[in-house]
Amino acid sequence: MSLTGLHLTAIGSGRFLLEPGVGLDISQKNELIDRILGRLQQGGACLMYYHLGGQPVIEEAYYDWLDTLARACTAINVRMVCVHMQPTAAFALSHILKAPPAFDSALSVDL
Repeated sequence: MSLTGLHLTAIGSGRFLLEPGVGLDISQKNELIDRILGRLQQGGACLMYYHLGGQPVIEEAYYDWLDTLARACTAINVRMVCVHMQPTAAFALSHILKAPPAFDSALSVDL
């Protein structure tokens, strides 16, 4: 599934990889989340990896996008794990967080 700025790929065993890219418009997050959740449900997902390798900094608006997406995934029983987070993004995120995030993080995708 491709949306402008997003690519969602089934990688097997109920796992999906979501890769954001150029053109991602998080101001349209409700529509994006609706389409992502529909694809995850259709594919019988239990886990979605969110690839953050191309995101050098996470500011509050982007964190809100991640948090909302993770909470929506939780509502359909899909765990969201952010992978390949750059050190600069992790540092910026640490200044935003007031509580544990709704998503997990890992160095890479478990195959």
